[in-house]
Amino acid sequence: MQVKFNVNDNQIMGPGVQTQTKQSEHAGQKSSQSKRTNTIFAGDLPINKDSITVRKQQAQKKAMKMIQDAWGVDRKAKQGTMETQEKAQQWRAEALMNQEKVAECEERKEKFRQGYGVDEDSQEQKDLELLERAMYPSGGELTEEEEKRLEELQNQPLTEYQQKCLEVHKEQYLFQNRAESAESVSQYYAQSATSMKIERLKFHKMADAQDNAEKLLTETGKQIVGMLWEEAKDHVDETYEEKREEEKEKAEEKEEQEEKVEDIREEKEILEERIETVREDSRETEKANKEQERNAREEAELLKSMADAGMDVAGSGAGVKAEIKDMLNKMKLLEADIKGIEVDEEI
Repeated sequence: MQVKFNVNDNQIMGPGVQTQTKQSEHAGQKSSQSKRTNTIFAGDLPINKDSITVRKQQAQKKAMKMIQDAWGVDRKAKQGTMETQEKAQQWRAEALMNQEKVAECEERKEKFRQGYGVDEDSQEQKDLELLERAMYPSGGELTEEEEKRLEELQNQPLTEYQQKCLEVHKEQYLFQNRAESAESVSQYYAQSATSMKIERLKFHKMADAQDNAEKLLTETGKQIVGMLWEEAKDHVDETYEEKREEEKEKAEEKEEQEEKVEDIREEKEILEERIETVREDSRETEKANKEQERNAREEAELLKSMADAGMDVAGSGAGVKAEIKDMLNKMKLLEADIKGIEVDEEI
């Protein structure tokens, strides 16, 4: 005996969890077919489904709570990561904007140089570059020759080209500092966001909660199957006995039908034997009748022949007819002998 549980009644579903089973529907089969199924579906039995529903709801609620708690923590961490990434992007944009300003200052100085007709390799241009380096040192040390030339420039007036370029250089330096500071802050936030992502991957809170929820629902599904089995097994024996009784009755009906068929077959054989006997008797009777008719014709022909010869055949009785018949038989024998003699003579 096999007990199966109906999927629609016993299917447990949760986030990311689906326990699926297949149903196999069998059409009614005749008793003469080779295989029969003794399967009972628990869904067809009078099972109390309230306790099962409560158990399913409790498991689903608990699994959802696990996922929601983990999701809350994960969401906060993810929100912090996103905010950090946004700040990194904002400071990166600030750095790019100041770098554009630095480029604009370089373009302005280049226009001044071209406007005043100052050659790139001229002493005026070299002195300007030295003054820019001295105005805002970038960490590079000046050579003794550059130090000496810088002292000389302190006692000389600046050209109009140099004065304008140094004014622009002040702005350029300011934008350059802002760009470097913004880029530094942007990198700091970007590194922080990366570290936060790595930290999230270490804990796997969301994945762990999902696994725990799946395990909970799976275990609950097993418990529900056990409940169904306990409630169903009390009905299985009775249902199985009913099926056995039905099959026994069908077997008995089939046996009775086979006996009836056998009786009909025997009766048919007896009837055929009787018909054959009647046919045989009919053939023998017909043969006797033909023999009598032949004898009667012979007697009639003999009497006619005697009458034609002038013999008195009137009042001839049975004895006379017997003598005539005996004489005819002898004549036949003589005729046969004669034929035999003729054959011998031919030989």
